[in-house]
Amino acid sequence: MNSQQLVHEIEVLPPELQKQVFDFVAFLKKQQLKQQESKRTVGEYRDKIRIAKDFDEPLGDDFWLGQS
Repeated sequence: MNSQQLVHEIEVLPPELQKQVFDFVAFLKKQQLKQQESKRTVGEYRDKIRIAKDFDEPLGDDFWLGQS
């Protein structure tokens, strides 16, 4: 089906169904954008995250008692 056929098919629909087609197209575009945004790449966060040197050290009593 080419673009002209698709436009013709939409044009012959009643207005309420044309609105549904429009809403569905908007939904598809939103889904496509969401999929593109959610793709990750290897090394994407390299040099953006730092781990403290004392990361593996035990936490003090203040932490466990909710005092800090």
